[in-house]
Amino acid sequence: MLQRTRITINCASATATYRADIDGLRAIAVASVLVFHAFPNVLPGGFVGVDVFFVISGYLITQLMIDGLENGEFRFFRFYIRRVARLFPALLITLAACYGFGWFNLLDYEFKALGKHIASGALSIANWVYWKESGYFDVDSIQKPLLHLWSLGVEEQFYLFWPMVLWLLFRFRKNALLAIVGIGIASFVANVILTEHRQASAFFLPMPRAWELMLGAAVAFMHSKNICFAREYADCKAAFGMLLIAAACVMLNEKSSFPGWWALLPTFGAAITIDARHSRINGRLLSHPWFVGIGLISYPLYLYHWPLLSSLQVVSIDTPAWQLRAAALLCCFPLAWGTYRFIERPLRRNSRPALTATLLAVSMAGVGYIGFNTYDRDGLNFRMSRLVTQFTDDVHFDLDREWRRHTCYIADEETAFAPECADSGGTGPLMMLWGDSHSAAVYPALRDSHRAFGMRLAQYSVASCPPVLLRGPCDSVEAGILSVVRAIKPDVIVLTANWTKDSLDSLRQTVDAIRESGVNRIVLLGPVPKWTAMLPKVYWAYWRKHREKLPEYTAFGLDTSVAELDRYARGTASSLGIEYASAYQALCNDKGCRTRYGSGKGKPIMYDDHHLTPAGATALMDKLAPSLFAREPARR
Repeated sequence: MLQRTRITINCASATATYRADIDGLRAIAVASVLVFHAFPNVLPGGFVGVDVFFVISGYLITQLMIDGLENGEFRFFRFYIRRVARLFPALLITLAACYGFGWFNLLDYEFKALGKHIASGALSIANWVYWKESGYFDVDSIQKPLLHLWSLGVEEQFYLFWPMVLWLLFRFRKNALLAIVGIGIASFVANVILTEHRQASAFFLPMPRAWELMLGAAVAFMHSKNICFAREYADCKAAFGMLLIAAACVMLNEKSSFPGWWALLPTFGAAITIDARHSRINGRLLSHPWFVGIGLISYPLYLYHWPLLSSLQVVSIDTPAWQLRAAALLCCFPLAWGTYRFIERPLRRNSRPALTATLLAVSMAGVGYIGFNTYDRDGLNFRMSRLVTQFTDDVHFDLDREWRRHTCYIADEETAFAPECADSGGTGPLMMLWGDSHSAAVYPALRDSHRAFGMRLAQYSVASCPPVLLRGPCDSVEAGILSVVRAIKPDVIVLTANWTKDSLDSLRQTVDAIRESGVNRIVLLGPVPKWTAMLPKVYWAYWRKHREKLPEYTAFGLDTSVAELDRYARGTASSLGIEYASAYQALCNDKGCRTRYGSGKGKPIMYDDHHLTPAGATALMDKLAPSLFAREPARR
């Protein structure tokens, strides 16, 4: 039988009792996260399960501390020993398993990043590291097997500071509820402001997340005073609370402005449900043995599921089949139960808790050092074949210089272009390159060739913003570029981006505005080939399977949907009456698409799954430059 720890309190009395319904609520939270990560289309807002966890943690830890402080039994040393015994065993298993998998399956720069993430996870600062890494150039989340540790970092930082704050409030007899409400309001305001202007900060950092934990703390404080709100309407409260959580899971998605105001749905839903402990939903549904059993193993279940899904992606190259993702989730349950039954529970019950916590802390320090050493030694590339290592080495280039980042290619919060973006100097007609990061990737080849064709060159590239007008957060910067078009009046404009059907469908307004400004020649540069994983990963996957280098042209690991998108883009250009240049046809043939270019063995044409390297841009322009730089428009 699964054992139940007695750490909560009945809001109708001051006697510490176990609340099975909170473990049931944990089950709801972890299940929503698991389903979202494996099947995001099924439960697009399932990530809010983490917010439910925050409220639960704020409630349980605050109630435990209040009970100890009021009884004169609270001791910091004992509190942190219990936290170490609770958190470290499953975390150590997770970090060690990820390191072992990474040793055999990750490229040097990926293994280097994993080392950093292991070290940050061991130090409880994973959320700060992922915050620093967030941005346009960050890799896909599925390629970070420890990304989910950001939420554990927030909680561990709460455990570090909140006990001291609460102890001081009790020590000097200050109004704890007033402090909880004050901290919560300040944190919520910061959350709303940062979500609007710096969403990554609102998402990862503890300050704008603290209000969620304070919400749970406020409920705990009220329960410590034997106050339950509208107890006679407990059934209605529980139903409403669960409805709020369900609404968040269904209504929100990865594009939602989250956390912000939207985070009120799952957090207040959790708080209301916790407060409705006397309801039939809490007493029957959430207290059902199945829900309670999942809740008791929710922590290792949460830790194990994401590395398994991430590992599947690494091994598969392409998105794993739904059957594999479902199997990975199912595997998590016996692993989590075994961890709880044979590791966590015995360690928490042993007769020498201080020694156990010390050994766990030393082990965590050792794992953290191994991670840092791996990061410091650039991913220990001696693990791989020299053939693969040489290929990955050739991927690297000075992106800031080649793409003119922070001057003519702007990202994140930047809004202004440098004056030199408007004209490269010299004589001849002026070509303007306008687009997102794909245009910046093409720029090096145009820079090296435009003078040979007697042209001048302008560049205006914005991360994540294709050259379409009226597109949300890109509105102002794209309108600014259009004003530049009116001012410099280029002879030809090349529009390129990481095209989608939606962005192509939105081009008409841009084309009309360009024509109204007096520019008659407009060229739509179509989508470049895409791979199902970063091209270096495709290279390694091919080598592991065939023990030979990736062919110069191949369909292995190629995203076949781009061929259809290329045809769609050509049709769009035709309907708009503008020229079309097919990047896909320039880089692909009947064998597949080009993987490297240049003398000798050549260099990789992409550094991730869809951004050209300078070598790739050169390969593209060797085919397209004559028509792009032609003084007369090409026939459509």
